[in-house]
Amino acid sequence: MARFGFVTMTLAEFIEEIWTAGTCTVSPAPMPVEEENELAALAWLQRCYAEDIRHQPAPMPAFEAAAALWAARFLYRAVQLTVLRELDDTAVRVWLQEFPGLGTPEAQYSADLLLRHLPDLLRLCQGLAPADALVLHLQATLVRWPLSAVGAKLPDLPDPAPVLGHPGLRLLYADRLLAIRDLPLARHPAARELLREVLGQFAPDLWPEFHALLNEPVESVTRTL
Repeated sequence: MARFGFVTMTLAEFIEEIWTAGTCTVSPAPMPVEEENELAALAWLQRCYAEDIRHQPAPMPAFEAAAALWAARFLYRAVQLTVLRELDDTAVRVWLQEFPGLGTPEAQYSADLLLRHLPDLLRLCQGLAPADALVLHLQATLVRWPLSAVGAKLPDLPDPAPVLGHPGLRLLYADRLLAIRDLPLARHPAARELLREVLGQFAPDLWPEFHALLNEPVESVTRTL
């Protein structure tokens, strides 16, 4: 689980720290784009991607720089907003712009290099103020990034279709569902079928709760989404 703190740090330093140590610190004020040193940040993101694909069960989508940089900025500023509790709803909308591109497999995986920490930050925000604008914004963002949303316990469940269309992401998504035992997400018909394929006859032993879910009619599962 990532830990979040508060000191002056560039975007590249932020990426390096959260990737290598699982902790991060941020600047107490919005960082102008010209001070982000985009090339240094991008170099770190490419390194993260190269390291991450070595640990995956199947070939992953190609690196998409735009999505990876957007996610790094998004997480950085979301941490800032978590600490700067005096900022209003307008600051949340201004600082946390949504990704302008398509949610392709390449974008999903590249953004996930940093967005995989967003559920941890969301839980921290919910502990501080369960219904404020930042919590609602982070929840809405994670719905659009299903690979990164596993374990987030969202009120609106994400559709895993952008992930399940790619063989490597499909396996990675199944691995995360199994590691976290995310039963609400497993109720989605597409995720349910994926896990049925992955677990096979071992479902009763490996995940008894999911095996019980398989005995429910698909219609009743769909109505819980």
